[in-house]
Amino acid sequence: MSKLFIDSLSAPDSIKTQLRVLSRDIEFSREVTKGANGYLYFGRNRILNTNVAVKFYYWGGDTRFHAEPSALAQLVGDNILSIHNAGLLDGEWAYFVTAFCRNGDLDDLLNSSSIGNIEAVDRTCQVLSGVGVLHENRYVHRDLKPANIYVGDNSQSIIGDFGSIKHIPEGQSSIPASSHAVLYRPPESVESNSYGFEGDIYQCGLVLFQLLGGSLPYDETSWLNHSERKTYKELTNDADRSIYADQCIKAKIIRGSIVDISTLPPWVPEVLKRIIRKATHVDPTKRFRSISAFHANLNNSRARIPDWCVTHGEPHLRGQLQFKVREENGFYYVVKSRDGENWRRDNSFQGTGINELVNEITGRA
Repeated sequence: MSKLFIDSLSAPDSIKTQLRVLSRDIEFSREVTKGANGYLYFGRNRILNTNVAVKFYYWGGDTRFHAEPSALAQLVGDNILSIHNAGLLDGEWAYFVTAFCRNGDLDDLLNSSSIGNIEAVDRTCQVLSGVGVLHENRYVHRDLKPANIYVGDNSQSIIGDFGSIKHIPEGQSSIPASSHAVLYRPPESVESNSYGFEGDIYQCGLVLFQLLGGSLPYDETSWLNHSERKTYKELTNDADRSIYADQCIKAKIIRGSIVDISTLPPWVPEVLKRIIRKATHVDPTKRFRSISAFHANLNNSRARIPDWCVTHGEPHLRGQLQFKVREENGFYYVVKSRDGENWRRDNSFQGTGINELVNEITGRA
């Protein structure tokens, strides 16, 4: 990244100055516009010959809750993105340098492939392990969502983007809430601007819901009913429309209608639905009592969860004896295989719809 390129960036002057300092060791290649919380740049460490990401984020506010970059660098875990370097620029901006995950994030994974029941459980357990390290050190992430959870070289899920992380002082149970990513804000943060450890539990519940195939559209207009859409269209500028849509979404968050369990695929078992309901309960006191309790409950349920996934568009139950539900001219039927290759039709199933057949197969497996 040349000096001329740095000068042309829209970032504040303090960030441009720090980029010039960092460019002694890092050869910057591009600026990333994905996400709105700060400024993100990719580059390559000239000395270590490794790809890195540099995130600048706004940290201004009450310093009692500020997560010092140097302290964040001490947080180590298999499911936490390693921080190579970090620092403060001024009274408003801070930065950290992390490893670069070339496999993208969980949003990318969800857009490119289908995630089965077991993989969704395992990935959520990995996220919960990482959040557990944060909570042990009295940090809350406050922005847990698929776009901020990366896929490592070993395919592990890794928590990243620490621009919203805050410290909860001893003797306190909550801090002011984060103001962005409205869709993922827990009800108590909307109603009282309060965010505690239960907020991260809520957000992890949303991640599990999405990984299992639950609908949580990012398009703000998707959340509006007919009357709300009419009001939305009557507004004359994008800023007013966005504010109005946020108000509508916040009302749904408070009512607990963001998570629609009915949008989950028919092969998601009731045990996982119960876990999602508990994790995302509108009352924070009725969620799991801790991130470790959430983790233990989910992990202990794993053995009872059928390994359904979608393979080439077909619902597929994996195991020693495998089943698929196929569709032909609007008619559904079942095929089975012991080796995953030689599929034979099984006419012993009586269901006529995909839900009925999935339930029948699960009951026999």
